[in-house]
Amino acid sequence: MKQAPDAPRKLTAAEERRKAVFDRTAAALAAAGYRQADLTIGIVRANVLAVVLCLPIVAVLLMAFFALHPEGGGGSLTLGGILGFFAVILLLIFVHEGIHGLTWAVFAPNRLRAVSFGVIWQYLTPYCTCSQPLSRRAYALGGMMPTVLLGILPAAAGIFTGSMVLWGIGAVMIFAGGGDLAIFLKLLSFRPGTGDVVYLDHPYECGLVAFLRAEEARDA
Repeated sequence: MKQAPDAPRKLTAAEERRKAVFDRTAAALAAAGYRQADLTIGIVRANVLAVVLCLPIVAVLLMAFFALHPEGGGGSLTLGGILGFFAVILLLIFVHEGIHGLTWAVFAPNRLRAVSFGVIWQYLTPYCTCSQPLSRRAYALGGMMPTVLLGILPAAAGIFTGSMVLWGIGAVMIFAGGGDLAIFLKLLSFRPGTGDVVYLDHPYECGLVAFLRAEEARDA
């Protein structure tokens, strides 16, 4: 069954400006012989996929933790510790978006000027977007780098050190990167069938748009 699209939302002024830049870039690529392939995911669907995709990963990491530390890593919960944990998570959510931006800026011709940030208040979802076309590898690296650095690595460190706090931070940040993982898998499953493809981050939706140019159009 085809899933109904998310309800339309009013774009912010910043999103409208990014949409205008996106439309100009898309028009220039179309004039050069490129055609579009939409690789976006609805925000609601992305949040659902985040849980579905990340739950098995976190479960395996949890089993690995208790396999090495059957006692549970020790330590006791305090109110200060719980508040500190959530404060760290809140900070890392914004660091997550910063890592997206810094990674994409390495590959974007305009560097950091091509990167912008925002929050979809309707869904309480912060985001980062890049306004310039990127290669498949560059887009994938920028998309997954936060989950690797803030999720997988802390969880692995927690497993090896026996720190349930580190493991917990990593687990939460893996879930926080679940939407990125869904987009990454959609990117991997995309088979353009042409050697000339660039990927442009969508200015306000989750995901991206691929621009493909046939061999004959490139050689014309």
